[in-house]
Amino acid sequence: MKGAVETMMGMIMIAFMAVLSTAYIIASLNTQKAQNYHSTVVAEVEAGDFSETIIQSCKKKALENGYKDLAIEPLISIKNEKYAKVTLTYDYTLPVLNLFLKHQIAGYAR
Repeated sequence: MKGAVETMMGMIMIAFMAVLSTAYIIASLNTQKAQNYHSTVVAEVEAGDFSETIIQSCKKKALENGYKDLAIEPLISIKNEKYAKVTLTYDYTLPVLNLFLKHQIAGYAR
């Protein structure tokens, strides 16, 4: 009888770990997708020479793709060179642990 209870507890622990691992992998894939999207936006803003129409188009696409916010701040350096700070806000969720966080990725387009 003791062996059956131990086996059952072991199976429950393995099932819980499998569910938790799957949730973590999904959250990691969402983070990777957000990083790739951020890199794409940076490249697009650079290729568009910091055009306002490109910036607005990128912001619209970000909302359509389910990201919370995309902030693109065009700036000018001391040497009169254009650059922009690009910040993407996305959700990092692990529903199994009731964890719902907002993360940000920040970078610069030069």
